[in-house]
Amino acid sequence: MKDSKKYFKDINKLFPVHSYKEKKYLNDLKEQIDEYDDLSYHELEEQFGTPIDIVVAYYETIDTKYILKKIKIKHIISTICVLIMLLVAVTSCYEIYTVNQAKKKFDEMWPIHYEEKITEDKEITE
Repeated sequence: MKDSKKYFKDINKLFPVHSYKEKKYLNDLKEQIDEYDDLSYHELEEQFGTPIDIVVAYYETIDTKYILKKIKIKHIISTICVLIMLLVAVTSCYEIYTVNQAKKKFDEMWPIHYEEKITEDKEITE
């Protein structure tokens, strides 16, 4: 992996939310980083700053209410997704249980094996 790609990836990971403003900022930053494609990771840090410095500088220019609102929305969406997955898991377990109970009842209805007794008939003599 090129150093410029790793550098951009490290910056991208540090953003807590990726809304329209952040994506636009990251796209502009990526274009600038791509212009310095031949630089090493350390040289990119000297040119642009460390990934954490870039993220901090970006959020210093953004309104705090905007950031908190986006983080709150992300938290709500994450919570809803977890609850949906839990609901699906519980429902699946219940369905598996009911199908298993129905199978047991069905198996009990019909005998699994038969026993045949062969008896000899006594001959009738006259």
